[in-house]
Amino acid sequence: MRYRFARQAETLGKSVYDHAPGAIMLSAGSAYPMSLPDVSHEAAEAARHKEETMQYGPLMGLDDLRDCIAAYVAEDGVTCSRENILATNGAKHATELALRVFTEAGDRIIVSAPTYMTTLQTFRNYGLNLLGVPQDVEGLDADLLETRLRTLRDNGEPLPKLLFDIPDFHNPTGITMSLERRKRLIELALEYEFVIVEDDPYRRLRFEGEPVPPIKSLDTEGIVIAVGTVSKILSPGLRVGWAIAAPEIVKRMALQKSDGGSSPFNQRIVASLMRSNKMGLHIAEVSQHMKAHRDAMIDALATALPGATVRKPEGGYFLWVELPEGMSGDALAARGVAHGVEVSPGRVCFPTAAAGNYLRLAYSFVGPDTIRDGIRRLGIAYKELL
Repeated sequence: MRYRFARQAETLGKSVYDHAPGAIMLSAGSAYPMSLPDVSHEAAEAARHKEETMQYGPLMGLDDLRDCIAAYVAEDGVTCSRENILATNGAKHATELALRVFTEAGDRIIVSAPTYMTTLQTFRNYGLNLLGVPQDVEGLDADLLETRLRTLRDNGEPLPKLLFDIPDFHNPTGITMSLERRKRLIELALEYEFVIVEDDPYRRLRFEGEPVPPIKSLDTEGIVIAVGTVSKILSPGLRVGWAIAAPEIVKRMALQKSDGGSSPFNQRIVASLMRSNKMGLHIAEVSQHMKAHRDAMIDALATALPGATVRKPEGGYFLWVELPEGMSGDALAARGVAHGVEVSPGRVCFPTAAAGNYLRLAYSFVGPDTIRDGIRRLGIAYKELL
């Protein structure tokens, strides 16, 4: 039979969750297996409340979890209550619900260039036009964004409805947006009437430096949707995330759910971990692991990739590598697989055509010794392309 696939499903491409058998995985931002938490006690407690946890749950999420999230983000200066919070199946689910509420096919949205590759694909699947704005060391270039917005308005063209960014330890670049840039984005959002989706999965994984207030903490007009998740700080398998926004936004987002709601069982586990501070202790442990992983990768790259430029992040999961001009990140990634290491070419992180001499490296999934071996193998492939 000839299947009539939808446009977005016509091409059977490689999933970011598919990996070369036997290769050292430096490509995906997966949790470090040695740091996954033991939640057997919390799971047993959730099972004892089966009338709550084994049924369909409230569309907005368990009140207990939402109260715990409100207390958690208050530590970062975000003031909210359960009425502002929607429980979701991770951060991407929250972002997709925001798209359903604010965008239609053909609408324009703003993204940093580069940005998270999987979210880019989601935007494309929704038929959105992507206005890519480059970054510098302070994050998304707000001056350039303002110029482009003014040009659109002066030409009578439709303005973007939404801006998506990852301000802390950006995926893929590792950049943390400055406070001044965050304030500028708020100003531009008010002037040009777009909503900001602040995706912040890595914020608590800071190894050094001083934290910058979340964009949501600067929001007095209800124009920011703060997206969070436990996937990077606890476990991706729990599939628990959230969106924090004005009540009229999160209620509309909840009504766009088509999956029967998020798992009450897993929500109960996460609420218990938050309330007991077991999550806080676990985050500190994960941060120690990630710092050791990052340092091992940076040290190994200095020897293995001479001539490449590596940006050192203060936290998060990723390194962004600029290769010498003329070297293809795609070619190096392909050659790396032949030597038993998997990395991500940076080209796939850009919303439009861009220079191809970048790599995204993830140091989250494997330990320091394996990272060193993986970078050694990548160095062999690198020298073959020089």
